[in-house]
Amino acid sequence: MSKRRENYIKVFLGLFSMTLLIYIGTTIFKKARWDVTEENLYTLSDGTKSILSKLDSPVQLKLYYSKTAANKGTEALRAFNNHFLYVEDLIRQFSSYSRNNLTFEVVDPRPDTPEEEDALAYGLKKFNLTETENYFFGLVAENESGSEKVIEFFDPNQKDKLEYDLAKLIYTVLHPQKKVVGVISSLDVLTEDMPPYMMQIMKMQGKPVEQSWLVMQLLKEFYTVKKVDPTSDSISGVDTLLVIHPKGFPEKTLFAIDQFVINGGNILVLVDPTAVVDRSTGGMYGGVSSSPDANFAKLMDKWGIQLVQGTYAGDKYLSGNGRLAPNMPPSRLLAVLNCDQRCVAPYKETVSSGVKQATMVFPGVLKADERENVNHSVLMATTEKGNGYQAGPQQMGNPNALWSMFQEGKEPVVLAYKAVGKFKTAFPNGIMVSSDADDKNKATPKKLQATLESTKESAVVVFSDVDFINDQFAFRQSFLGPSVANDNSTLLLNSVEALSGDVDLLSVRAKGRVNRSFDVIDQIEFEAEKRTENKVEQINSSIQRFQAELNQLGRQANEGNIALLQNEGLKKKKELAKKIAGLKRELRNVKREGREKIENIGKLFQYLNTILVPLGNVLFGVFYSRKRNRLMHKNMS
Repeated sequence: MSKRRENYIKVFLGLFSMTLLIYIGTTIFKKARWDVTEENLYTLSDGTKSILSKLDSPVQLKLYYSKTAANKGTEALRAFNNHFLYVEDLIRQFSSYSRNNLTFEVVDPRPDTPEEEDALAYGLKKFNLTETENYFFGLVAENESGSEKVIEFFDPNQKDKLEYDLAKLIYTVLHPQKKVVGVISSLDVLTEDMPPYMMQIMKMQGKPVEQSWLVMQLLKEFYTVKKVDPTSDSISGVDTLLVIHPKGFPEKTLFAIDQFVINGGNILVLVDPTAVVDRSTGGMYGGVSSSPDANFAKLMDKWGIQLVQGTYAGDKYLSGNGRLAPNMPPSRLLAVLNCDQRCVAPYKETVSSGVKQATMVFPGVLKADERENVNHSVLMATTEKGNGYQAGPQQMGNPNALWSMFQEGKEPVVLAYKAVGKFKTAFPNGIMVSSDADDKNKATPKKLQATLESTKESAVVVFSDVDFINDQFAFRQSFLGPSVANDNSTLLLNSVEALSGDVDLLSVRAKGRVNRSFDVIDQIEFEAEKRTENKVEQINSSIQRFQAELNQLGRQANEGNIALLQNEGLKKKKELAKKIAGLKRELRNVKREGREKIENIGKLFQYLNTILVPLGNVLFGVFYSRKRNRLMHKNMS
């Protein structure tokens, strides 16, 4: 065989082998995947797979993406192509697990085409790039009965919630009816709707007007909200139950809540060691309004969750700035926790994944105990430096007293838990209630039998704070009306949304977002702020002392010594101005020192990146060259 013919055969066999491998990879091993990303970006959650396995009717997915317009656009717009590829790949994974019930197509809606008209009719967001080019990036899901749901726009900043959003879209298109949320509370969070003109008349008459909390009004935009009487003996017609500050509920109401969960109902519970918004105790710190009471705690015990009595969660790195009373100077407040991504990112839960700032006031400490057939997951917690502390009503209004009782911890303190599983009743023997009768004297007691254990899974979510959903801490007032102040309301809405769907939706994790905090920088900033507070206190105390001295001089004044006292007052005023100027100079130095320390750390890492990488390459080159020379000399000898 000639050399030339042999080379042709080798080339042919190489091409044939490559084609065969490509065919095998795209057919036989199409579902075989190896996800090497740290956050498992390309691996579906078990909850998603469970939802897709339950599909029993066709669902059509249309992904509208203006790829042609993106390729013509700016560099920033072309970067959306990467996010489009990720979205497309994830949807194809959904389709592969759907038992052929999900069909998927990609549509590029060009201007003045039926595809663009369809995108607008579906309600997808349109962005005008030029006079002739528009941009779409959304998804439409439609079932065989014509019910449709859409994701108006895929925001790359919400990449960590993409799997959850897709799973929720598919679930809601198959279950389009509006969910009912029941609200039961010891507080007046939900009142009857009153016409605006009646409210205005009552205000003009000086009568108090009870209004629902603003977060309840938000709930009504998405759900049918039903008020449940705190003395009810049954809960029906409710998909999700929201329990706020549970205390003082009668036994029959506790039994109804218990059986609601046992029979597969999902429940969101907000408890609080000190609810500052509860004015029934006589002022913000005049008394402690805590929940749950001992009776409701028995229900929580069956769920494997408990609130540590008389203990508050604190974290100096999450502590908020503000004042506990109008006459106090602003300072770091241990009682206020500004929870950010450090509180939620490690736990990969969709309920809390989008939270950037949630403000809690005197939140409690939650603990979880193992229960058979129940899985517990952390939704939100402090940083590793958080800890619990105890305080009485006398210390709560004194920030310095709270700081003196706090010690830095070594592990996160849990602020919110999720429990999913099959629960057991807290009333194994049932309860006795009075039978209905027109004459109460003739009413006879009857026994209500309890379902002892769940036959299907249900979910319980517990937060250790009630105040965070109150208007005072979740909203701000402006001349345009109330507006959202932080992510407090989002946190509640996310929780209700997750609980209102299939239990599998709760197990779809968030991913793709890693938060690595810099403890050294956090410590420098905290110490600088504390030193700044001390300087401000010194300045304020000097001003107060000077004012007291001036008042004393004023009381000593008479016709004979008024000129002398005026001169004395001017002298003291100059001394005070000089002292305040010195303290302000020290204050500027403290702030500058903290800022310079942080900048120096940044410069250090910049120098290391600039120097070490080239130096490492040079050293490797020298080492490799010397090793190669030694081998050459050895071979020559």
